Amino acid sequence: MSSYLRNDSVLDMARHVPLYRALLELLRAIASCTSMVPLLLPLSTENVEEEEEQSECQTSVGTLLAKMKTCVDTYTNRLRSKRENAKTGVKPDASDQEPEGLTLLVPDIQRTAEIVYAATTSLRQANQEKKLGDYSKKVAMKPKPLSVLKSLEEKYVAVMKRLQFDTFEMVSEDEDGKLGFKVNYHYMSQVKNANDANSAARARRLAQEAVTLSTSLPLSSSSSVFVRCDEERLDIMKVLITGPADTPYANGCFEFDVYFPQDYPSSPPLVNLETTGGHSVRFNPNLYNDGKVCLSILNTWHGRPEEKWNPQTSSFLQVLVSVQSLILVAEPYFNEPGYERSRGTPSGTQSSREYDGNIRQATVKWAMLEQIRNPSPCFKEVIHKHFYLKRVEIMAQCEEWIADIQQYSSDKRVGRTMSHHAAALKRHTAQLREELLKLPCPDGLDPDGEDASEMCSATAGAEGTLMHDQVKPCSSKELPSDFKL
Repeated sequence: MSSYLRNDSVLDMARHVPLYRALLELLRAIASCTSMVPLLLPLSTENVEEEEEQSECQTSVGTLLAKMKTCVDTYTNRLRSKRENAKTGVKPDASDQEPEGLTLLVPDIQRTAEIVYAATTSLRQANQEKKLGDYSKKVAMKPKPLSVLKSLEEKYVAVMKRLQFDTFEMVSEDEDGKLGFKVNYHYMSQVKNANDANSAARARRLAQEAVTLSTSLPLSSSSSVFVRCDEERLDIMKVLITGPADTPYANGCFEFDVYFPQDYPSSPPLVNLETTGGHSVRFNPNLYNDGKVCLSILNTWHGRPEEKWNPQTSSFLQVLVSVQSLILVAEPYFNEPGYERSRGTPSGTQSSREYDGNIRQATVKWAMLEQIRNPSPCFKEVIHKHFYLKRVEIMAQCEEWIADIQQYSSDKRVGRTMSHHAAALKRHTAQLREELLKLPCPDGLDPDGEDASEMCSATAGAEGTLMHDQVKPCSSKELPSDFKL
């Protein structure tokens, strides 16, 4: 039962209405039997602390059902809001009608959640009164403040979780109904040229996508995804992905613009990378310097039929996870078609190492330094807290990158290029260190003087190396033809 209740996709529920209606009927029967109500609560433990931790993990049937109710409530509210804000009347046809099964399932979920909540609340109160004398002191204990959380992972997730999905005013209309954008947006012309008609099927699907994104975006200290949609239009979004650990993109912030076309979901969303160094950097064989994102699921790259966009089964969340896990990888050089066969060979290893060197210095310059100096208005708080929380780790990472690149600077084949990459990385790292030290402590976080001291210590070696081991400037003739700063 728990595995089905964990489903936060309204789209998937709509495909299995009979299953979920049967499950809900079973839950109502359990809730009506006093001796079986404990099955809807977390497994009982002897330790109250453990019980609280289980509750926080949301493993109980009652809690999972409440979470499912929140998902469908959000879906119906967004759909209702979308209809109310529509300027022109929609003429629904048979294909645009809300599926009959889903129409019955939504109130069924809401009613069952209320019944289960009433039954479990009554039992909880009885248990609370019975056990109050035994562990009142432990119950009164306050949650641990962020300053004493055990690890960076814990602190990062606790701080960034509430920032993952939100709205932001990106577009507005004047008195004449003319659209105006308040942020830079790649698909501005497509939005302005699109007609006002909006199918019920598209609105319903966008509402479903928004509900899924609000609960299921990847979040960890190693790599996370953040999404902002316009306050009034779910078809206009921006995405920020932090580069995964152990890749040349690690800890960088990569921004994407997203637009859901008029015929969505028949065709996939449009996605464009905005972090390109002013169209000067190609961060990956699948990420062009003009921002184009090549992925089979976006139908921008030829792939097997099962890898391409499927209106019934594909989702925007799948697109985001594909970018995070299939493009921002440890060895992006081998994403180039045909290069995979050289993996493991001396030539392939050298070429990959050389490619990574350029990506690393570009990541520091454009996905870190530039993001701190000129953050996107949509993600200003995300970027500030991300770099503040990870500043010590980032500087240690940059120092490791410099040391790794320098050890190949005398290589006959790639030595000259690696020396240039090392010089650029040192310059960007020195500037990054200054910016990180200037970052104020975000609201709600305790200043950590030890972190600042650690960062100064961690970067002292790198700064000393930069001053002591200057690379002699070379003329443009000596630069490799494909070298980019």
